[in-house]
Amino acid sequence: MKFDFTKIIEYISHKGKSNLFVVIGIAGIMLIFISDLDFAGNDDKKYSDERSLYQYKSEMEKEITSLLEEIEGVGEAKVMITLESGEENIYVQQQKTANDTRKQQNDNNSQEDIKTTFENEIVIVEESGNNSALIEKTIQPVVQGVAVVCSGADDIKVVSAVTNSVSVVLNVPTNRICVTKMR
Repeated sequence: MKFDFTKIIEYISHKGKSNLFVVIGIAGIMLIFISDLDFAGNDDKKYSDERSLYQYKSEMEKEITSLLEEIEGVGEAKVMITLESGEENIYVQQQKTANDTRKQQNDNNSQEDIKTTFENEIVIVEESGNNSALIEKTIQPVVQGVAVVCSGADDIKVVSAVTNSVSVVLNVPTNRICVTKMR
């Protein structure tokens, strides 16, 4: 869509200065709408991050549930996982060093002072016209606790097997795992 500013200038010159304020007002409203479109992309990214975290948690719960239901005596099981934090990215950093050497000479002595400064800078790459930081590795969310509800939890051997299995698979201490009987 091509916008012709000459028509607007003709309209203003024919109608006078009173309509100039109307045109400026319309231009201001258009700028507000354009700026709102820019912020919508940031909201979508935040929603996408929350959605992917929810998907990660749901997949983990399904996998643990199917594993636990294979243990003898567990029966039907439901698992709920709580996460400490979201996914964390570690970015590639480039270290820059600078040496500053100063020589001082006194009567009989000569001293040399070397001052070294270090500066870390995140590496930026360009992908299809967008700049983004280069990711070295991604750390998955840390599991804070696990609740397991199963029909076989009235047997202490089943509770122990479930607790040990969840602890080993998720690397969670046993005091953060709760196993209770399903009604």
